[in-house]
Amino acid sequence: MMESEDIGGHENREITVETLSTPPTEVKPASLARRLTASIVDSVVIGIIWVSVTFVTGGKWGPSLESLTANSSDFFLALFAFAYFFVCEGLFAATIGKAALALRVFTSDGELCTFGSSFKRNILRFVDWLPIFYLVGAISVLTSSKRQRIGDRLARTIVSRAPEKDINPPPAPFLFH
Repeated sequence: MMESEDIGGHENREITVETLSTPPTEVKPASLARRLTASIVDSVVIGIIWVSVTFVTGGKWGPSLESLTANSSDFFLALFAFAYFFVCEGLFAATIGKAALALRVFTSDGELCTFGSSFKRNILRFVDWLPIFYLVGAISVLTSSKRQRIGDRLARTIVSRAPEKDINPPPAPFLFH
């Protein structure tokens, strides 16, 4: 602390204030059960959106219903699901299912998921779905020390519990004179 000269009977001092910085985020992998529950919630959300949009548009928001085969319908649903996961995790580091279960996607260095990481982790989601219902993904999570599915390994991401907000943050010293 430095002192300066006395002005008008009051001592004028420069004060250096040290503040606490945000502690590093602890990234502990989420359990398979928590991730599975979030996936179920996301599947329901995707299903509701898909059926609602198809119903409201009469199937005219994509190829016509007459031209849809089982394979092309599956392709558009897979494309829609990819977009859902990619956009939600790129913007918020969580989907609706993950947010409901207080999960976030972090990079291996503790930062929130970015669009680049989201693209990488979700481009391989179809591999994790093989042969059915995330069997490959579940085995990958169970055999990984960081509980990563194949897409997480490629993107170097980890699904973890969202850090709890500090209910008593340090005061902002600049507000008090």
